[in-house]
Amino acid sequence: MSAVDKERFFYHSFPRRGSNTDAEIDKGCKILSLICDAGLLLAPEVVTWQYPHADGSPPRTQTYIQRRICFTELAASDLGEHAKTFGQFALEFEIGVLKGMGALPVFYIPQATSSELSEANDLGSVLVNQMIDAAVLATRMTELKKLADSASEGAHLDVTMGVSQFRDFSLDAKEARSTLEALGYGLTPTDMLEHAVYGLLHCFYPADNLRDNRPLAYYRQREWRISHNFAIRGEEVMRRASDEVIGRLMEIDTEFFGRGFQTAAGMSTLGKESWVYPGSGGKRVIQMVRRVIVPREALERASTIVANIAPNVPVVCSEDLRQLRASQFDLERLCCRAFQFVRRLLRLS
Repeated sequence: MSAVDKERFFYHSFPRRGSNTDAEIDKGCKILSLICDAGLLLAPEVVTWQYPHADGSPPRTQTYIQRRICFTELAASDLGEHAKTFGQFALEFEIGVLKGMGALPVFYIPQATSSELSEANDLGSVLVNQMIDAAVLATRMTELKKLADSASEGAHLDVTMGVSQFRDFSLDAKEARSTLEALGYGLTPTDMLEHAVYGLLHCFYPADNLRDNRPLAYYRQREWRISHNFAIRGEEVMRRASDEVIGRLMEIDTEFFGRGFQTAAGMSTLGKESWVYPGSGGKRVIQMVRRVIVPREALERASTIVANIAPNVPVVCSEDLRQLRASQFDLERLCCRAFQFVRRLLRLS
């Protein structure tokens, strides 16, 4: 590995929609401004997993919503090729900083096509679906505990789990509390378990792009994510997008952020269902960045945007970065050839 490739960082690149178009510079600067003011956006996505049955009956399908910020591990020399797909603007993070922000590597799970479904070749999807079941079970136990804790002594609980196959039933409140206390003794509370399992699920993603028939297309991205809400010293880190942020998202890309998005509570929009990661440890996200990398055309505008919030964070030109990498590579190659020439001379002597 050359010295050029030894320095590897994590990159959050944008704008993916509109990259390599005339609108990319303006759109990229608006996104950068929003990141400086509000933080990074966790946009929602519905992920679907199929659960094959041993008897060959139609597979069970489960879906859940992932909200995530994506980062890709790269050598800086690879950023130019990456930018062709994901956008020419990039935030560069050191690995230690990204860990401190709560990022985790993505677990890529292979999914078989409908003609390949079996318990053996789709084991990953089986495990993910069973994790979804575990999260739902934790949710039901949490609701039952809330009901039992709010009931008066000696009362009977009228319980419904929202499952049409079962009738509502009654429980003695005191006995229910005792049973739940025994089941949870020495364990993480069920409401925290629910969030933990869903948080872990957000780090699972298909390895293959079955829609476009591209095997291992997602696996090759070397992706890490901040993908679920968590608390630091009891304070939740994520925020729902404010009306101001939603308005700015709509200005950036109305077609995308105004798109209809189905939730358990009804139809919403993708912008309204997004979360924001403002930063942590008393710092805004932009203040945690190692460098901001932008195309030359956007350098002056981007420098002004960043300087207002994080004057110590350098804003560099992607074209100059590529030229520097090329020069370093040429120098390394020249040194290598000189070293080989000297070795040959020594052998001849």
